[in-house]
Amino acid sequence: MGIASLVAGGLLLAGCSAPHPPEVTFFADGKTVRLNPSQYCRQEADQCDGFPEAQGAMPVPGGKPLNISVPSQVAEAPWVVVFKYRAADGSQQQGRTAIFKAGEQYAYTLHLPTAGDQLTDVEVQRIANVAAGAGNELVFVTDASWVLQVSS
Repeated sequence: MGIASLVAGGLLLAGCSAPHPPEVTFFADGKTVRLNPSQYCRQEADQCDGFPEAQGAMPVPGGKPLNISVPSQVAEAPWVVVFKYRAADGSQQQGRTAIFKAGEQYAYTLHLPTAGDQLTDVEVQRIANVAAGAGNELVFVTDASWVLQVSS
């Protein structure tokens, strides 16, 4: 929690502000972008905020990897990378990484299957809970996400 202090006329005034949501860093081909979450739930306050304007964009040339770096507020929980891409044959594809265990992974490099594939969307999701859905299918409940739109 941030604390600001001001001494005025012998009085000490203090104000508290909510901590800034964690940023995730994406970098590829010499370009870097740091994004605030588009959705963020504070675990200690059980409060969620939406920030749709926090989505960012950057170019990632086809065949180039995308590097993702997450802060401890993400890495100390399970997290996953969900992505979409246009395959070399023009078809739209989607994928996701394995779930990274809490405290074990602070960075990830996303490589698409072939050099002709073009990344289009990437989302880092912090997982808050796993629940059983219809037919005992596992449902991952996310409490924070960071969205990157990719241009070629």
